[in-house]
Amino acid sequence: MAATNCEVSIAAHYVPERVPFLVQALEAIGQWQEHSASVTIVTNDMALAEEAEIARVVAELETRGHSARFDRTHGLAHPFHLTWWHKAHLREWFERDGPADDLFLYIEDDMAVTEANLHYFRRFLPAAKQAGCIPGLLCYEIAPWDERYSTGFRGPQIVREGECLALEGQRFVSPAFPYWPGFILDRELCAQYLASPWSDIEQAERMPQSARHTCRVQSAWALTYDNVPKGLHSRYVLPVDARLNPLPESCVLHTAGNYSVTRRYSFGTVRLRDVFLPMGITSSLRQGWWNARALMRRIADKLRRTFSSAG
Repeated sequence: MAATNCEVSIAAHYVPERVPFLVQALEAIGQWQEHSASVTIVTNDMALAEEAEIARVVAELETRGHSARFDRTHGLAHPFHLTWWHKAHLREWFERDGPADDLFLYIEDDMAVTEANLHYFRRFLPAAKQAGCIPGLLCYEIAPWDERYSTGFRGPQIVREGECLALEGQRFVSPAFPYWPGFILDRELCAQYLASPWSDIEQAERMPQSARHTCRVQSAWALTYDNVPKGLHSRYVLPVDARLNPLPESCVLHTAGNYSVTRRYSFGTVRLRDVFLPMGITSSLRQGWWNARALMRRIADKLRRTFSSAG
């Protein structure tokens, strides 16, 4: 069976300390066997390509039948706009003739997308489309104490019936916090995206969901908030087991691993097994306990910053 093509664009602002994160992301792609990857690494500085570990992993990618190239940004109005550079790659990919089941993947440089993630996405995509949804992915980290934490959830979500649906007999939940630093599109979804205001940096900035979010986040939303089915938080839905635990194939590793350690802004504080809770008094108490700890973190951070500035 011929490999399915996957065009991959990676946003990689060059900072030497971040090189190991990109290496892990590229190594994950190197493990793909049923998907042929054409990788473009978008960077502000070609010194990234000269890093020994990057050169090594790129050579390994090519040995395994994938391809990789670097694209240096220029003329950016703001450094954050590097995360929008892939939109040109997306349009070029869409305009090329190719099979309908080809995929386009955009990720930031610290996301390790596995082939299991792609299999899951492709398996449920037809049924999700019929429901007006998209199979979602959940970003997580493995803390030093070997616990897995969500990087995006700001507190557990008590799941209500209207937030659930079944696709091919599998239960899915509409996440209150659907963001992860990337997106996957097939050609049909790409056509919808390019016709939406979310594919244009200026129009996306004016959308109500963009309030208090940077252009880096907006660039990865893609169709997240476009034509959302009634009653759902976004177009993304996540598969769960009988205990509402997200299925492993829908989870993507954040290689930087910094949120669960620093716990800044309460990110990285919700265990994967706690992101979705059933309705009930126990869940309400657990959510209240999380909110109380989050408040204490904010107070402690405020005091640290106050005394630091005073000194």
